[in-house]
Order: sequence, then structure tokens, then C-alpha cells
Amino acid sequence: MSKTIAKVLLSTAHAAIFYYGFQLQRNDKELSDINTIGVSIYFSRGAALCLAFDMALIMLPVCRKLLSYISRIAFALFHIGQGTLSEGNHSSMAAYHKLLAYHILFFLTVHVLGHCVNFYRLEQLGRGSAMSYHFGTWAGVTGYWMLLILGIMFVTAHKKIRKRHFEVFWYTHHLALVSMGLFAFHGYGCFVKTNEGQCRGYGSWRYIVLASVIYSVERILRALEARPSIPLSLAIAHPGGAIELNFKQPSLHYRPGQHLYLNIPQLSAFEWHPFTITSSPIESIISLHIRQDGDWTKQLGQLLGHGPETPRLEQAQVVRDRSLLPEIRIDGPYGGPKEDVLNFDHVVLIGTGNGITTFSGVLRHIWFRHQETQSSRLKTLDLYWVSRDANKLDWFQSLFSMEKNMELFRTGLIRIHIYFTSTSSRRKPAIRRGSMMSRTKSQDSSHSLSLIQTQGLAQGRYSDDDEDGEEHDDLLSPLDRPTGSSSLISLTSIHSPPPNSQPTFSGGSDTYTRSLEGMEEGDGEAIIGSDNIHLGRPNFTLEFDGMRSKWTPSDPSSRRQVKVGVFYCGSPGLGRTLGRECQRVSTSQMKFSFVEE
Repeated sequence: MSKTIAKVLLSTAHAAIFYYGFQLQRNDKELSDINTIGVSIYFSRGAALCLAFDMALIMLPVCRKLLSYISRIAFALFHIGQGTLSEGNHSSMAAYHKLLAYHILFFLTVHVLGHCVNFYRLEQLGRGSAMSYHFGTWAGVTGYWMLLILGIMFVTAHKKIRKRHFEVFWYTHHLALVSMGLFAFHGYGCFVKTNEGQCRGYGSWRYIVLASVIYSVERILRALEARPSIPLSLAIAHPGGAIELNFKQPSLHYRPGQHLYLNIPQLSAFEWHPFTITSSPIESIISLHIRQDGDWTKQLGQLLGHGPETPRLEQAQVVRDRSLLPEIRIDGPYGGPKEDVLNFDHVVLIGTGNGITTFSGVLRHIWFRHQETQSSRLKTLDLYWVSRDANKLDWFQSLFSMEKNMELFRTGLIRIHIYFTSTSSRRKPAIRRGSMMSRTKSQDSSHSLSLIQTQGLAQGRYSDDDEDGEEHDDLLSPLDRPTGSSSLISLTSIHSPPPNSQPTFSGGSDTYTRSLEGMEEGDGEAIIGSDNIHLGRPNFTLEFDGMRSKWTPSDPSSRRQVKVGVFYCGSPGLGRTLGRECQRVSTSQMKFSFVEE
């Protein structure tokens, strides 16, 4: 609701600014001479004022450090927010930046078309040729250069280019500063003059300069803070081509679910890439897990001796040659934290595509918190993964099969629900020994998996975002430490608690100790079976209805409200659906709180 109100207010402001500029040009008697051009001059001037407004504001949402400071101050003084800034692909800041960009595209079109008509009318009035105004005036030349730069920025900002060639997007987007400079001097040639020949401008260039100065200062501060180089403590190559980087940085204070920007000067002095922090703040070592999807990440793999051309690994390997370990620089942390999952009775984590990876560090933090306190309010946690491609099952396995997550899975605290939505995924995923399934049951599991994939998947998907190569789009990087021969996924056996059980850690240390003893005595069977894997899109209306009926207190007179936290990372379309469902199923006895990254 708040986002909708903000968008309405922003659109209303644009309408008001355009109307103001339109009327200011139309009613100025000292501009009666140039106003003989007609209504096109009113449109071009109104659009120009809106462009100045947008160009001044569009830099602010990407001032991460400045906004983080503001959010901390707001939290400290007024207890607004969480003291951090949500900055993911579908967060408010990114959404406002894109919304302002679309407004720039619209009013730029109006401004350019208006001036095309203006120059044509001036030629008809005998005041010079239209081509001389287009390419022989200061306003015309700077205008076309801005048009070229903004066109390049719009094209390279397309999601497919961002995913496949992030470096192209990164460098071309910094042409914004050049565009800002051209915009500030665009009116220097003084196209609009009074009847006496005096320049009549709005002075809007001042706001452009102010915004550019704020952005430049913010970037300089970020560069100074991130300047010290940090040596890597360890680098690990994982099966599937992922690279794990471990380092120590005591001054970095982060919270679960946040991310940072990584720079490796040995690869590029200017490129900064976002990755989720997969370690827990309780740990002394900070870890990042990086998939080799783009050019930069592949160069990192090659630098460490485990590039895409190397043979597939059957198990994780430590990079022994420490001379290969590059020094790194970091900027952050940023993003909304998710440590408050322990403040709910029940938690639902939902991710589409690579969006599921943001919850790996959250589960890790839950394990450490339970190790410390042996109790929490959290009773159950449901993890939903919606993916187009069944071939990503191996990737999901390696993402959540770290030792600490496996312990949580086996206690029954966490339930997993996997949905494959595409009909195009019929190839059996690559199975490596000892990871996708138990060694003793690999043959049957392979048969079951093949059978599932060939029986016709349900049509449809939630969003085009659910594709391969989403590394930069979702600010995520998968995988964690393997658990040896333990297996997370098998399609022939299910290791889960009884349907009516309510596993929880709140029973004290004895309950937790018995759970650990049971795991140590187990036979290593996989935790996910065929009942956990579904074909087609999930019906969250039925899912949430089931949650409400299952978790509603049996005593109607109970005054204690059950709190359910729904955390989501993925395509915005499903996010809107989940937000509506949380409002629909909330009652006086049960509150569903929705958080989107």
C-alpha cells in the first residue's frame, strides 16, 4: 500500500510540474514572440522541467551509503524501520530508481518531439532552417549527445544484458555523470529568449549540479572506506563450479540476509559486484559463495585455478597454492536483515529461481542462535522454492546441504516444498555420487527423478526473472560447505517428522540434545523425498488457508496472537500475490506479516 501511495504521489508531482512549466511558458507575455511557434513550445518546456526534476532525483536512490546513514539515524531517533536499507533487485529504492528512469524516458520523448515541431515551425516562420537548430546550436548538439547516452544506458540496463553481461551494464551506467554534465549546460545556448533577446530559463541546472555533487561525494566516501585491501583466508572450489571465499574483517558489522559489494583489483580496479553474505554474524569468518555465471566470475575461477574449463569436481577442494589468492576490497553491508525470523511463531521462506539463496545464511544464523540459547519462539519453518528448471535440483542440493542446515532439517524444524513450473525441462539433471542422493539408492532415485520429469510439467511460470544467470539481478550467490556423504535429496525415501508433530527447540537443552543424538545415530538417508517435489505452480491460496487452519489456536478465548512471518525474494508478480494473501488470511488470533526483499 505504501509503495502504491508513493507512486501516486510521484505521478501527481510530475503532472503538477508539467502543468506549471506549460502554463509558465504560455502565460509569459515577454515570451509572446517565441510562443508564436504554437503549443509545441509549451509541451517541450513543461517536459524539460519534469526532466530536471527526474534527473535531480534519480541519483539519490543509488546513494547506498548516504541512505544507510539516514536509515540508521531514523531508527535511532524515531525507531523507524530496522536501521538498514533494503536494496535488493525488487526493493523500494531500486523500484523508485527504475520508475524515475521510465519517467525520464517518457518526458524525454515529449521534449524531443516538441522541439522537432518547434524547429520545423521556426523554419516555416523564416527564422532559419530546422537542421541548423538541430545540429548547429548548443542546445541541439548537447541534446543529441544526451539522447545517445541515455539510449545506450536504457538498452544496456535491460535485464537480459544485466544478467549475461553485467560489466557492460556497469560501465555504461556510469555515463550518467556525463549526461548530467550535458544537461546542466544544455540551456547555455539560450534557445528560449524574451522579446528583448534576454535568456529566460528556469535555473533547474542548479538542482542537477547539487544532485551530482551529492552523488560524487557519496561515491568518494565509499571508495575511501573500501580502499583497504583484505587478504583472503581461504578459497574453496565446489562441485558445480562455485567458488567460496573466506576472509576476516572485524570492522564489518552485518546482519543475516545482507549483502556486500566485492572488488578484486587483480581482475578489475573499477568493477564492484554484489554477493550475499552466506556466513552468520556470530562466526569470525565471513564467507561469500560465487557462481561462475558471468565474465567476471569466470575470470575469478580461472585466477584460482578452477575455471569453467576445468574438469567437474566430485567434492569440494581447497585452493592450496596461497599465491593464487587475490586481495579483495568490500563495500557494505547493505540490504534488509532477516534476523527477526526468530521473533515469529511460524516462518515461511519463499524464493523463486535464484532468489532462494538469500535464505541460506538465514538458516545458518538460526543454527548458531539455537546453539547459544537452546530456545526460541520459532516452532516451524516452511521453505518454498519455485523454479522453472528441474535441472537446478542439484544446485539446490549443494546450496542447503551444509552441515548446520542438515541438522535443522533432520530435527523437523524445517519443511521443504519444491515446485518446478516449466514444461521445457525434461533432461535428467547431472547426478554426482554422494550428493544428490544416498549412495545406496542412487539407481532407484535416478529412475524416479527421470520418471517425474517426463510426465508433463504444469504450464507457466511466475516471471521471466526465473532464469539462469541471475547472479547480479538478485544479489545472490549459492552453495555452502558440503556435508560429506550426507544427502539432502532423494526421491525414494523420506526422512520427516510425523504429520501432526510440531517440532520446536523451545523445549530446552534436553530436547535439542536428543535431536542431535538421533541424527548422529541415523543412517544418512536423504531428507527430501518425492512428496516434497511438485510439478506446476503452487496454489498459495490453498497453502495459506492450510497454514491458518493448522496454526490457529484451539482455544478461541486465547488472547495470545500467533505471529507468522512470510519472507520473500524473487519475481515481483508473485510478491504482490503473497502480500494480498497475507492480508486475506490474517485474523485477530493470527497475524501474517509479509517482508519482501
